[in-house]
Amino acid sequence: MRNFLLSFLFIISGTFFLQAQTGENYAYLKKYILSQPKLKIDSSNFLSIYHNKELHYLYPIYKSITQENRLIANSNETQYLIDLSEALSFSGDYLSALEIEKKSYDKKLEDSIYNGLSKQQDLLAGVEFKDAKKYILEKAKNQKVVMLNESHNKPLHRAFTASLLEELYTMGFRYLAMETLNQFSNASLKQVNILTGHYTCEPIAGELARKAISLGFTLVAYEDSSNQHSINQREYTQAENINKIIQKDPSAKILVLAGDKHIEEGATSDDRIPMAAYFKIISGIDPFTIDQTSLTEQSTSEYGSAIYDYYSKKNAFPTPVVLLKNNHPKDIFDLNLCDVYILHPPTKYRNGRPSWTSMNGLKKETAVQPIYQALFFVQAFYDKEYSEKQLGKLVPADQTYITATDGYYYLYLQKGRYQIAYRDMQYKLLGTKVLVVE
Repeated sequence: MRNFLLSFLFIISGTFFLQAQTGENYAYLKKYILSQPKLKIDSSNFLSIYHNKELHYLYPIYKSITQENRLIANSNETQYLIDLSEALSFSGDYLSALEIEKKSYDKKLEDSIYNGLSKQQDLLAGVEFKDAKKYILEKAKNQKVVMLNESHNKPLHRAFTASLLEELYTMGFRYLAMETLNQFSNASLKQVNILTGHYTCEPIAGELARKAISLGFTLVAYEDSSNQHSINQREYTQAENINKIIQKDPSAKILVLAGDKHIEEGATSDDRIPMAAYFKIISGIDPFTIDQTSLTEQSTSEYGSAIYDYYSKKNAFPTPVVLLKNNHPKDIFDLNLCDVYILHPPTKYRNGRPSWTSMNGLKKETAVQPIYQALFFVQAFYDKEYSEKQLGKLVPADQTYITATDGYYYLYLQKGRYQIAYRDMQYKLLGTKVLVVE
C-alpha cells in the first residue's frame, strides 16, 4: 500500500482518482479521457493547442489519447510521440514529456551505443567543464550575431536563453529574433498573447519574450511565411529575414533563437543547407552559434541520448557547462557544426516541478491550494494582462496539473499580482482567485 503522505484522493465527476507521484498524473488524465465517449475531438492530422480560436492546453493531449492509432497511421509513431512530448511540456508536465520522447527512440540501438561507450576511448578525456553562461557572455562581447538553438519540447533551453538577456542588453544587443514569432500582420510583438507566436504560448517561452520586451529588446519574427517552399528555401528565407535587420540597422546586434539544426554553420548533406550557413554567405557575418540540444536529456538522437546518459552519470555538473579542450570548444560528436556546445545537467525536481522553472531565480516557488473538488489544472495569469473575456487568448506565467505529495500545486511566479485559474479535467473553468506573490 502506498504511503498515504505520498498520495491523496480526488473525486472527479463522481469517480475516485488516486493522485500520486509526478509522472503518473498523465496516466490518470488518460484514464479519465478514455472514459468520456462523448468528448468531441476534431479529425485533423496534427496536435494543436488551439481550439475554437483559443488556447486549450489539454486539447492536444485529449486528441493524442482518443485518436492515437489514426494519428500514428497518418504519419508515424516517432512523430506522434514527439508531438505528444511537446504538448505535455506546454502543460507543465516535463517528466512525462521526457518519458514520452524516450519512447520515440530505438531502445535496442540506444542500449547498444551505451554499452559500447564503456569499451571506447573516453570522449571527455582532457575536456574541461566551464560555466556556460560566463563563457558565452565573455565570447558575445565581440559578436554581432549570437545564435542559440532549442528543442521545442524542452523549455529549459528557453530558460537558459532568458538568463543571458540582461548582460547581452548591456553589451548593445537590441534585437531578439525568434523562429516561433508570428510573422503575419496580426502579430503581437510588444505584448505576449496568443498572437505573439506558437511556442511563446508555452509559459517559459512567454516569460522569455516578456523579459526581453521589458528590457527593451525588439522582438523580430524571421520564420518563412510561405508554406510552399522547400526545406532549403525555408532556411534561406529565414537567413534573409535576419539579414534584413542589419540592412535596416547596420549597427544592430542580434540574439537569435532557433529550433534544433537551423543554427548549424555547415551542411551534413547536399539535401539541406541550414539557416546559419546561408546567413554567413549572404551577410558576410560569422555568427556565434551555440548548440543546446545535442547534450541535453534525451538529446536529439539515440546516439546523443546514450552519450548524455553515460557521461552525465560519470560527471557532476550542477549548472550548464561548455566543453573545452586545450582552451578550445570541444564537440564530442566531431561534427563541429556549431561554435560551442552546452551540456545541460539532468533535471532535478522539487514538488514535481523542474528546478529550472525558477528561471535562474527570477521566479519564486509558490504553493496553490486545491480549493475545488474537481480541480485538475491550475494556471497563473498576470493581473495586468488579465481579462475574463480574453482568458482563452492569454499566455500563463506558469501552469501545471502536477500536484506535490502534500496535495498542493506549485507554480513558479515573479513578484506581483496574479489571477489563478482553476480548471477540471475537461478544461472547464471552475473559478479564479487573486494571488499576490511577495
